[in-house]
Amino acid sequence: MAYCPRMARLLPLLEFRECVIADDDPLRWYYHPLLGRLYQRRVDVAVGLIPPGRRVLEVGYGSGTSLLELDDRFREVHGVDAHGYGGRIAEIFARHGVRLRLSRGSVDALPYASERFDAVLALSILEHLPVDSQDGAMREIRRVLRPGGIVVVGVPGLNALMSVAFRLMGCDIRQHHFSSPRVVRAAATRHFAIDRVVTQPPGAPAALMTYQWFRGLKARSPLPPTCGTSGS
Repeated sequence: MAYCPRMARLLPLLEFRECVIADDDPLRWYYHPLLGRLYQRRVDVAVGLIPPGRRVLEVGYGSGTSLLELDDRFREVHGVDAHGYGGRIAEIFARHGVRLRLSRGSVDALPYASERFDAVLALSILEHLPVDSQDGAMREIRRVLRPGGIVVVGVPGLNALMSVAFRLMGCDIRQHHFSSPRVVRAAATRHFAIDRVVTQPPGAPAALMTYQWFRGLKARSPLPPTCGTSGS
C-alpha cells in the first residue's frame, strides 16, 4: 500500500504557554509555517510503523509531540525523559482527555520492569548519544520489550547539508548530534531484526539524507553476534 502523507495531530501550541520547555526542545518547529510539516512527518511516519497494542513507551518524549498519535493506538501510553517537567506535560494532556504515564530517567537505565511493553518509540533522541553508548541503549530497549515487540527509531541525518540547515535555524548541530543514522541502525541490528527502513528523501544517500526511520523486531531468542560496528 502506498504511503499517504498526512499531518500528525498536535495540541494547540498555546497549551504549553505556562510550561517551561527546555531550550533544545524542538516544540516550536512543529508549528512553524514552513518547517512544521517536515517535523510533523517525523511523527507521522514513525507512528505509522507501529502496530496498535496494549502498552507503548516513548523514550525521550520531550514535550509530547508524538503522544496524541500513540494514544489513538494503545491503551496505555508511557514516556520517559531526563527533564523534570513531566508532571506539567501530563496535566496539559489530561485536559484533553489523554492519560499519560510519564517517568523521569534515561535510555541507558530505563525505570521499567523487563518485557513490559509491546512497542518502544525513540524519535530524534539516540543521535544525542555517543557512538559507544548506542549498544547499551539498545540493550535497555530490548530488555523492556516483550518477546516479539517492536522498536521504531527515528534519526536525523548527520552530514554537511543538515549542518547548514540547522545553522540557518540558529543551532550548531555538531554540538548536539554525535551518532549518524548508520551508526544507530548498526547498533540496533545487533539487538533486533530490522524489517523496515524509510529515508527522507526516499532512497537518499547518507550525504543527502535528512532523516531516517527504521523498525526492529525483538526476536524470541538473542540474535547471533555480528562484526563491524563503525559507520558514518
